[in-house]
Amino acid sequence: MSSETFVLLAVSVMVAGSCALLFVVDSRQSLSGRYINLWLTASMLAVLCTASYLAATALGDPPLAVAVGNGAMVGAVGFVWLGCQAFNGRRVRFWQVIAVTLIATILTFLPDSYAPNWAGVIPKLLGLSLFAALTAVESRRGLFGSFRVSWAMTIVQALHASYSAARAVIFGLDGPDGGVFEQYFNTEITTVINLVFVVVTTLVLVFLRLEELSSRRASGGPGSFTTARRLQALHHEHPGSVILSAEIVDLPVVKAAYGVAHANELVSRLIDSVVQSSPGALAVASTRRGTVLLLLPQQHEREDRAVGAAIEDAYWKLSVAMVDGYASTLRITTL
Repeated sequence: MSSETFVLLAVSVMVAGSCALLFVVDSRQSLSGRYINLWLTASMLAVLCTASYLAATALGDPPLAVAVGNGAMVGAVGFVWLGCQAFNGRRVRFWQVIAVTLIATILTFLPDSYAPNWAGVIPKLLGLSLFAALTAVESRRGLFGSFRVSWAMTIVQALHASYSAARAVIFGLDGPDGGVFEQYFNTEITTVINLVFVVVTTLVLVFLRLEELSSRRASGGPGSFTTARRLQALHHEHPGSVILSAEIVDLPVVKAAYGVAHANELVSRLIDSVVQSSPGALAVASTRRGTVLLLLPQQHEREDRAVGAAIEDAYWKLSVAMVDGYASTLRITTL
């Protein structure tokens, strides 16, 4: 591969990493949580990795530049995994990522018959495969897995994990000059795959943000509206909290008699009623069946009944003017 092609692709990866960096910085204005800082770190490491490899190419592959590039690449994928863990409300295994990153960096300095440009390549590839596989698994769990775009993250991470593992095996068996390695796992192909990997990961995070913001706007409750899975997780995180379920009793009948649009409008007005009636709620969510869930902080049963009554009153006022005046009735229960 010519140096011009390598620089072009490497700069493309840097641009993708910079876009991810800008996305995360912008997301801090509307999304909060530790996962934002972790994904921000992943973006910074992606840029550092690209810069290190460019410097290594220009300076004749000094061990320090190669080691920094290897460690930054492994760390970038590792922090994507940590961000997914934090997004799902799970315990972040920070030191595991640091340990694997340091091992990949240090092993680059060991004597190697393929040094300097191939130094530490097997530890790096194994680290990439490990964290990509863990990210693919984590992207199917919890809140992250509830978003439609999560499948794109799962697929690209699984493919990247498989490719990195296969490349490590082929490299270990035949070295960088073997026929199979040169044909299917050479630097040109790997650079293109890494470019696609970075771009798709960035796009998943962008669309994840858009999907969450869209859900919040649709609910009329910015800041408190979330998914049913996340609401359940918050319920476990706040001992004593109470979940109220508001359900339109005969929604299937309404849908059959008046149409899907009429039924969806009723659900939308129910969501508005729940949000208006409980300004102190910890979270509000709706299921695909039209049931609205409300997470309330610890309070007396009498106060729960008062909130339920307020929801029923608000729902009636918002829905009574609909076509034929048919708004159905509510069933409000404590879960």
